[in-house]
Amino acid sequence: KLWYQRRVRGSIIILTGRQRLYIVTIVTIRVCTVSFQLPSIREPVQMTSAYSSVLPSYGSKRDVGKALLQTLGAPSNTVRDRKAPEHWNAALNMHVRLSDKDKNKAETQRDASNRLIKELDHKTKTKQSEINRRLQDRITTVAYWKQRLNTEHAAICQEITNLNMSKQKTQQALASTELPTEVSTNCLKNRENREAIDLVQDLVDDELINELNMLSEVQKLLSTRICDSDQRLKALNDCKTNLEYDIRDKEECLRLDEHCYKLNNGSAGLQQIAQPSLYDGHTTTVEKHEIFSQDNLEKSEIARVMSCLQRELNDFSINKSNDELQKQSELVGSMFRLRLKELTDAKTGLDGQLEKTNQEISSVEDSLHQLREALRSKDGPMKVATTRFAVRAKRPNVEQTRDYVHGGLLSEINDISGSQEALKQQIASAEETLHRLLKNKERLEQDIAIKKKSIQIDEQQCLRLRKTLSWRGFRPAGM
Repeated sequence: KLWYQRRVRGSIIILTGRQRLYIVTIVTIRVCTVSFQLPSIREPVQMTSAYSSVLPSYGSKRDVGKALLQTLGAPSNTVRDRKAPEHWNAALNMHVRLSDKDKNKAETQRDASNRLIKELDHKTKTKQSEINRRLQDRITTVAYWKQRLNTEHAAICQEITNLNMSKQKTQQALASTELPTEVSTNCLKNRENREAIDLVQDLVDDELINELNMLSEVQKLLSTRICDSDQRLKALNDCKTNLEYDIRDKEECLRLDEHCYKLNNGSAGLQQIAQPSLYDGHTTTVEKHEIFSQDNLEKSEIARVMSCLQRELNDFSINKSNDELQKQSELVGSMFRLRLKELTDAKTGLDGQLEKTNQEISSVEDSLHQLREALRSKDGPMKVATTRFAVRAKRPNVEQTRDYVHGGLLSEINDISGSQEALKQQIASAEETLHRLLKNKERLEQDIAIKKKSIQIDEQQCLRLRKTLSWRGFRPAGM
């Protein structure tokens, strides 16, 4: 058996291997500590060798106590309250029972603590492994959503590029309508310079007006397509911004979750958070998280589909407008050519009439010259006849008879006078005819000049100006 002692402020506590407690009260503060063995409670007290020579042998426990007090130097005149041995035994037994009870409780508590430590350690490790697995699953899930968002982001960026190109083509098509509008307007202005009867509202004017109206409608249509494209671009850019924010959040989430996944019990920089619930105010559910990303993806897909439809609508409007304007341009050109043919034919007819008129004028002038020569040729015979008649009128007396010569001279004079009168009438008629022919010639020349000017306006000004139209340029390159 092991025995050991300890000094505790005026008391000596002796512990045995059987965990029994014995307390001896010491009166003086400074005493020498001695070692001795206490027998069992029912056995008589046996003094150790250190006190066997000093203390006498007594048969009762009270005598042993008195002898011990005397040996320890207690004053003989001190009056102390003495306890009965049964009280001392009761207190000792109570202390032993309490000690055993506390020991049993301590053992039970120790076993429960060990079990609790093992259970909590296992639970902690299992929970930590579960959290690691969940973190890995969450990292996989977030990476999946991030990959989908990145794919959609690349698709919407490409769609923005495509829609910008379509918008530029539409703007080029709209800009290319300015030249045809200017050409058609100038053609109408130039044709206003026609004169007299040629200033007519013909089919060319009608088709030019139709072309201007068509160009105005095309410009309105293309302007509307450009505005719609701007709205689609705004929607695409908004979706792109939302995707970029979501991707950035996903990247930050992945970085943090991967950092958390790599943490272990030996990692540096660990800190304990007193109230983790304080960080839950801004959290959301997994379903809301997935719905948020899914909504971003769906909105982006819808925006891309609408943008694709807008691009197709832009291309359709450009192609249809180009085809209609090209047909109208060809129709205007054919109307110009038809009108030029009419003007050329009319001018050719007028030229023929003018040539005939000139020939007729020349013939009339020749005839008039002949008539005048013939009239002048009658002056000589008239003078001869009248002279003869005057000379014969000087015949004397009865010789002045109305003979055949007299009658012949009268008849000749009358005939020559009638011829001269007829020639004068014919000359007057020829001069009137010549005057009418000259007037007609002047009208023909004026009409020919008008036709020439109309031809020059339509051919040299309008058609040459319209040749500058390049309808291939209206269709954007690559279409």
